Amino acid sequence: MRKSRDANPFKAMPNILYPDELMDKAYNRSEKIAGELRTTTRGLSTPKSKIIEDNKIRTTASVISDNLLKIVEKTPSIDNLDPFYREILEIMVGSDEFKKSLAAVQWASEIVKKLGTQYSRKVKKAPSPQATSIVRKEFIGRVSSVLKQIYPNMAFLGVARNKLKNIPTVKNLPSVVIAGYPNVGKSTLLRTLTDAEPEVNSYPFTTKGLNIGYTEEGIQIIDTPGVLDRPIYERNDIELHAVVAINYLSDMILFVIDPTEFCGFTMEEQFNLLQEIRKTFNVPILVALTKMDVDEIEGLDKLEEDLGEYEVLKVSSFKKEGIADLRERLLDILDEQGLMGLLEE
Repeated sequence: MRKSRDANPFKAMPNILYPDELMDKAYNRSEKIAGELRTTTRGLSTPKSKIIEDNKIRTTASVISDNLLKIVEKTPSIDNLDPFYREILEIMVGSDEFKKSLAAVQWASEIVKKLGTQYSRKVKKAPSPQATSIVRKEFIGRVSSVLKQIYPNMAFLGVARNKLKNIPTVKNLPSVVIAGYPNVGKSTLLRTLTDAEPEVNSYPFTTKGLNIGYTEEGIQIIDTPGVLDRPIYERNDIELHAVVAINYLSDMILFVIDPTEFCGFTMEEQFNLLQEIRKTFNVPILVALTKMDVDEIEGLDKLEEDLGEYEVLKVSSFKKEGIADLRERLLDILDEQGLMGLLEE
């Protein structure tokens, strides 16, 4: 049994506060505490100014250090990610820059914490109220400098979070990935098989959207427009990474061919793409010939001969012919792989 896939792990990433926002948050918190101390420090041997400035320093250090550390702790470890999400991370933002930015944030958290301890000691030794104020201002300057240094990293993580949290949720269900040239009837077939409008999700590989539908038995059917619909030599680097990511989703491929060639691609071109898909994915492939309600399709006999090594079903989404048989074969093939048990978990 394959490893269970969790929901999008990047949804747990906290909101990224930028340097000015962090400093404002720390300032407001420290001023609130200072206000409380002004009314509760009477009768102490330590001058009120030292107590207030010391607490401002320690509060500022704590707020900033804790917020930075929270980013690191709430962000999933790349090394522990499901391979699908790891590939998407590489596609969308780049793993190396992601790790580098997290390391910079952790470094800053540790530095700010140390500065808080260091300047807390300094303010306690300050000889006058004016001196305590100078120490605190020096501390604020040092902290601001640290945050300014990691601003590019924080900005990167902020953009990355906004992208990654919108990765589509792909359920841990038996999954069929649809492939084939554009306009061969993939989306129509998806709607027919799932008996519902497919769910369209944000998709990091193209601007067209990831289409996901579910059969009444619970099978997840995924259409990937812009990725598995043309030869490998036409794909850019991002799309090639996308193919790798999709490889982690697919339990089988449903390859759709339009023998009428109304899609704008010849049967030979479609067959060649099928051969390429077979070399790319090490999963069962079922071929569906669509638009079979069209009379007298020229060259169909030759195509069927070329497809001799594949299991082929003829369907018409328009007339709903062959759909029941197709759905049954999808179930059988997934069951042969021992995946239907996922529906009971």
